[in-house]
Amino acid sequence: MNFLEISCLFLSLPFFGAIFSYIKAYNDYRSGIWFCICSVFLSFIASCCIFCNFISTQLVETIYLFTWIKSGTIKIDWGFFLDPLSILMVMIITFISSLIHVYSMEYMREDPNKMLFFGHLNFFTFRMIFLVTAPNMLQLFCGWEGISFISYLLIGYWHNKPAAVTASIKAFSINRISDVGLILAIGSIFSLFHTLDFESLFMFLKKSEYLPDAMWLNIICLFLFFAAMGKSAQFGLHVWLPNAIEAPTPVSALLHSATMVTAGVFLVIRFSSLFELAFLAKQVMMFVGALTGLVAGLIALTQNDIKKIIAYSTSSQLGLMFMACAVDAYAVAFFYLCVHAFVKALIFLCAGSIIHAMSHEQNIMKMGGLKTHLRFSYYAMLAGVLALIGFPLTAGFYSKECIASSIYFATIPFSSFYFSIFLILVFVTGLYAWRIFFVVFYGKVKAGDQVIAHIQKIRKVMQYPIDLLILCAVCMGYIGFELFVKQSFGFSWGDSIVVRMPEYIPLWMKLCMFIVGLLAFTISYFACNLNNRKLSTFLEKFSKIYETLKNGLYLEELYSQKIIFPLLRLGSSFYQIGDRKIIDKFGPEGVPKLVFKASEYLKKLQTGYLPHYVFIAIFGVVLILTSCIAIRIFPKIASEFLFAVGHL
Repeated sequence: MNFLEISCLFLSLPFFGAIFSYIKAYNDYRSGIWFCICSVFLSFIASCCIFCNFISTQLVETIYLFTWIKSGTIKIDWGFFLDPLSILMVMIITFISSLIHVYSMEYMREDPNKMLFFGHLNFFTFRMIFLVTAPNMLQLFCGWEGISFISYLLIGYWHNKPAAVTASIKAFSINRISDVGLILAIGSIFSLFHTLDFESLFMFLKKSEYLPDAMWLNIICLFLFFAAMGKSAQFGLHVWLPNAIEAPTPVSALLHSATMVTAGVFLVIRFSSLFELAFLAKQVMMFVGALTGLVAGLIALTQNDIKKIIAYSTSSQLGLMFMACAVDAYAVAFFYLCVHAFVKALIFLCAGSIIHAMSHEQNIMKMGGLKTHLRFSYYAMLAGVLALIGFPLTAGFYSKECIASSIYFATIPFSSFYFSIFLILVFVTGLYAWRIFFVVFYGKVKAGDQVIAHIQKIRKVMQYPIDLLILCAVCMGYIGFELFVKQSFGFSWGDSIVVRMPEYIPLWMKLCMFIVGLLAFTISYFACNLNNRKLSTFLEKFSKIYETLKNGLYLEELYSQKIIFPLLRLGSSFYQIGDRKIIDKFGPEGVPKLVFKASEYLKKLQTGYLPHYVFIAIFGVVLILTSCIAIRIFPKIASEFLFAVGHL
């Protein structure tokens, strides 16, 4: 075995960690958590080694494990596709997952089924690694479905809570709808290119003689984007993400940072060479991304649950990534994916520490004045907010500047309009980010005396992962810009993705973004310092808009009234008419009833009296003799009758 094969075995360690945890949980053991943590951490070390090997060799490698399907010219292998995109994704996934595993040790300390929880986390990490390193579309689809299934288990982990069970079912169902797009894309690609292997497909896309009509390329890309919309919670299919906050906070941090919600963006970046040829699909992606970013950001402003605000923030920021992809800035989109993973993990873990300290209270309107009580969480949340809004020299600053430049100088129609939408998104992001910060840490203490008396300072086990995430959120900007966008330090995307260098960012654009951010800070500060009467008076003027946004544009109610309930009624009609009255009546229930009725009539012949049986025997003999005589008298009619019976 060579170096890469050994490293790939280490990438599979979370799978063995999950099996170990499930065995421990089945036997009711509560020890062995460190084995789960080490399995993920060793996977991170292995991914770093693979990355260093790529930097030195600049070679894309595919490690095949075994052949899964072989039929004629079709051959599907399971393995690891180690190109720059997959290697970097594995590094991000395993690094953040390792930190969340460590954080969960303290957060889930009192949970009686924590070994099962860590098993789910390990298996979730493995399925995500399995997805991003897939060498073909079938393995990618298996990973795609795998993370949906494990997210169902994690979101509904506290299955004694009805809200958690409902949220897990909703997440699973909506992702099933969007997965139809991926299935149709796989079928279309195989029909047109006769391959599902990524290397072969990308080679065909470079040669014009292998390209189908532009209409088919747009259709395939629309299928892929529809699949990405479900995983990455874009408008229309985003309703599962806010409800997923019913999961434990470490699960929310993992879902929203480096795993499930990033899978959709990863899918688009993976097929960048295909989207490059689909102009219409990119227009749709730009529109949906801008709409999602704006709507989700405005909804976040009206929420009071700290985790729900962050959830809508995730959906909004993912819209920015799709906007970057729509203008061919795939490297910039990946840069922001990486930055957002660190920032959102940091903010969620800070929120978890606050919730943990406040006796599991999540309503920010019942907090306030926590700066003196939770000093570490205050500074950690400040770092996360500054990175999220793109404060100068933070990671968010570099990535959002690149997105702004890419959109403004794009050649797509209405680029100036979309740039204006981007500035509005920056403003709205600043509003809800500063709102969380000011409401939670400033003002009067709104929690009860008993809650304040039992506030716990964050423990070291929970603090260390947050420290590392603060470092990444603040310092990753310049490194990521040089590495992903400028391709410095010996790194190159090669043929992994389509690379378009962003234009030089003019000074006026930087000043414009800074002024918008400063305006958001000022408005948030004064709004949060208004007394409740003045704020209520202001909101009454826009009460209908406020209520509409607070209820998520009533999309869930709309889906229930216009889609779910009609389908339930239709299903009930099929059950009552088709199943009960037709299939059951003439099938499983009808046949036994017919036999039973026939037996009732036949029973009447079985009287038990000898004269009746003698009469029947004589009647039978007479009937046979009559038939023989008739055949002799009318032979032609008899032969025709026998011929007809024979054909039956």
